Formats: sequence, structure tokens, C-alpha cells
Amino acid sequence: MTSGEKEGEMNDEANAARQSAGVNISGGNVTAGGDIVGHNKIVGAEISSVQMEQIFRPLTEAVRSSPPAVQQEAAQKVEELKKEAAKGKSATDGVMAKLVEGIVGLVPGAVSAVAGAFGTPLLAGIAGPATQYVLDKIQGK
Repeated sequence: MTSGEKEGEMNDEANAARQSAGVNISGGNVTAGGDIVGHNKIVGAEISSVQMEQIFRPLTEAVRSSPPAVQQEAAQKVEELKKEAAKGKSATDGVMAKLVEGIVGLVPGAVSAVAGAFGTPLLAGIAGPATQYVLDKIQGK
């Protein structure tokens, strides 16, 4: 190995320490034909039932602690929302928006749980304009 090769390796090691999540752009111009993603990119894949359960756990708990008169209907809407959201990018935005609005209408205390669920990267990526409008509305934005 020549001293030039060793110097190049050392510089690569030093640069690797500054690199974050696979994207390292230092100086100059960059032209990309697609997305530059610095972390996980979620692309239209369906969301697993385990992931759905984790994401919706706070919402499920909020519904369980709601008045008995609305629990069954609210729980049904949560299950429908889970099924729709599990479709990933194929989910119907209007259906999700109506379900979110219906859940919060039945269980007003669930606003933070709904907002938290759609604040996760998986659901944030599938919330279309109608769902986002309802989320903003229920949060008073």
C-alpha cells in the first residue's frame, strides 16, 4: 500500500464518522434522479398487524377507558381504521378521515392518541389531505 492509499483510507474513515444514516454529501452539487433519504423510507408496503397493534395501543386504551355507552362503536371504528391503515399507500384517505373523526366524536379524550398514532412515520406517510385536515381540526390547528 502506498502512502497515498493509506491517506485515502484514513480520510474515508474520518468522513464515515460524519456520515448520517447512509447519506453523506459534502460540498459541490448533487443531482439525484430519485429521493435522497437519510433514514428509513417507507414505500407503499402494507403494515403488519404487530406494527398496527403497537401504533394503535394508546388509542385502544383510550377507547377502553371511555364511557360504556360508546365503547363498542368506538372500538369497531378503531378496528376499521387499523384495517384501512394496514393497506399502506393503498389506504383510502377519505375512509380514514371519517373514521378518525368518528372515533374522536365518540371519545373526545382520544385526540392525543389519534394524533400520536398518525405522528408515527408509518402512518404519517399514508395520511392524505383529508386525514391531515381532520387531524389538524381535532387538534385545534
